[in-house]
Amino acid sequence: MIGSYALVAAVTATVTALTVPLMVRLAHRSGAVAIPSDRRVHTRPTPTLGGGAMFLGMFAGIGAASALGQFSNMFESLGNLGAVAAAATVMFVSGVVDDIREVSAPAKMAGIVLSGSILSLGGITIVNLPLPFIGFTVLSPDLAALVTVLWVVVLANAVNLIDGLDGLAAGVMAVASGAFLLYSIKLDREGLLDAGNSGPLLAVVTLGVCLGFLVWNFHPAKIFMGDSGALLLGLLMASSSIAVGGQSDESFTGQSWFFFAPLVIPLLILGVPLVDM
Repeated sequence: MIGSYALVAAVTATVTALTVPLMVRLAHRSGAVAIPSDRRVHTRPTPTLGGGAMFLGMFAGIGAASALGQFSNMFESLGNLGAVAAAATVMFVSGVVDDIREVSAPAKMAGIVLSGSILSLGGITIVNLPLPFIGFTVLSPDLAALVTVLWVVVLANAVNLIDGLDGLAAGVMAVASGAFLLYSIKLDREGLLDAGNSGPLLAVVTLGVCLGFLVWNFHPAKIFMGDSGALLLGLLMASSSIAVGGQSDESFTGQSWFFFAPLVIPLLILGVPLVDM
């Protein structure tokens, strides 16, 4: 499986990197350009549609995985991955609109909530909530949907708020998704994940997207990911962590208590953006 994960990451990163120049041209034509100001640290106008390259890279990675037999179990039921694709599309469109013409905070929040709701309706939802000293708590359907949407809102805004310096958001999310991928693989080898769990696949796609975008986003950045990219990364990380942690009632023993629940791992990995938010 390691070779298959590496191939998916490579395809995702390559497509993301190769489509950035197209997004640069589209950004200039549509006016999605960040102009230097007192609130920004860059010194020249910079296009902000990098999220478009990430969006295309995401679908390329999922498409590559669908062609590999090792991931066949994840595609037997297209509901989960279909929900992620639909939610990612809503999140991406919400961000693009804000990149081209700034929208109000409530309007953008409505798009994030809609994206999280689609994710929950499609089956990517936090069913089992791990609580310290209490253990796994099975949530009612209504409460599970609410907690899922809140988790999407938190991660999307956390990533969006740290996207202020060249390579920062993509770099932090590359580390986070890579670490979560390794943990997910470990859980899978221990037999604690269902064969069709899409969490590890979503983590490797997130990693590939970040690596491909970083080629153009290191200082001095040629393009920014914009809200479309930041919100998309938050949605992908939320989807991966929910699929792995929120739908499992197994504990990974042998570590301290706060490593038992896979859902806690993103809180540790994403400590910097979450505390910053």
